[in-house]
Amino acid sequence: RSAYREVRRQIARLNANLQESISGMRIIQLFVQEIKANKRFGKINVDKYRASMRQLITFAVFRPLMSFLSSFAVALVIWYGGRNVLQGSLSLGALTAFIQYVRMLFQPILELSQGYNVLQGAMAASERIFILLDEPEEDRGGTGKIENLHGKIEFRHVWFAYKGEDWVLKDVSFAATPGSRVAIVGPTGSGKTTIIRLLLRMYQIQKGEILLDGVPIEQLDLGFLRSRMAVVLQDVFLFSGDIMGNIRLWSQISEEEAVEAARFANAGFVESLPEGYKTEVKERGVTLSVGERQLLSFARAVAFKPQILVLDEATASIDSQTEDVIQRSLEKIMENRTSIVIAHRLSTIRNSDKIIVLHNGKVVEEGTHAELIAMHGLYAALHAMQFAEAGAD
Repeated sequence: RSAYREVRRQIARLNANLQESISGMRIIQLFVQEIKANKRFGKINVDKYRASMRQLITFAVFRPLMSFLSSFAVALVIWYGGRNVLQGSLSLGALTAFIQYVRMLFQPILELSQGYNVLQGAMAASERIFILLDEPEEDRGGTGKIENLHGKIEFRHVWFAYKGEDWVLKDVSFAATPGSRVAIVGPTGSGKTTIIRLLLRMYQIQKGEILLDGVPIEQLDLGFLRSRMAVVLQDVFLFSGDIMGNIRLWSQISEEEAVEAARFANAGFVESLPEGYKTEVKERGVTLSVGERQLLSFARAVAFKPQILVLDEATASIDSQTEDVIQRSLEKIMENRTSIVIAHRLSTIRNSDKIIVLHNGKVVEEGTHAELIAMHGLYAALHAMQFAEAGAD
């Protein structure tokens, strides 16, 4: 069966490489690496061909072997039975019957060998499926719900590691009061995005507590928890389909509510498109600009009417002019909502009620923009560095 497993593995490699090459075609062309990419695909294709040949050789040996054993058994019966017929201890009719019985015995085996190739291929494929099915299910946690959610978020002495005791977050504590704006900043790898993942319960913490309105989030129903939050990521994902479908996202939100959300989020550009909200969006929204995709993600967030808004570097990959439009949208969207903002551009978080500064997984500073500048610590250094770069540009 190992030959069949190897074929499935090579097919998976081939498909993954093909998908990756198509998705990254623009990068390949910009760096003039078409020939290298083609050679890479060719090598994987040759590996798949060789694995397929080993599988075919296995089948080519097995089927003739079964046929040989069947013929050998018949020949053995004829040889042994023929001697007994000549000696008079066995009739010719009985010998003929024995030959037919041997053929009847081997017929199912021959038919099984014919389907052996398909059977082994299916078993190898099913093994890969069962490996996926055997993955542990997402922990749904408790069944609790909060009737009148205010949106208070609190991290109490949270420790977290993706593997072993390689701690990504170390004794992190902070609180966001209902309706406040809390920004989280820090160097790359300081644990900012991990905080968002833990808040959404994509991972379980090892130590400490995360509370929502005073209730540990592991006691809350996972669907309830996530439905009360809207997340806007830096890399906006849009599905194939029209703009309206991407805002509603298969929910019960009406078209009128979706249009209202788009206008509220300053995504009015949609109405200037020839087909408006029925404009088709290709995979991942490649037909739209980065800023337009970001505005649509804001419209989607508004349409779901969350009590808590989570922004993960939502303005990191847009130009300054587009940033102004998006910043105005954010000001409207964050009003009266508890907002957790992970920011790379410090200019976008000056008006935050609280700024948490992370470094190596620890909270090293906390306060308003003015307070942190006055401390002359890490935040002040990051701020000075960014504005020095902006001045140089």
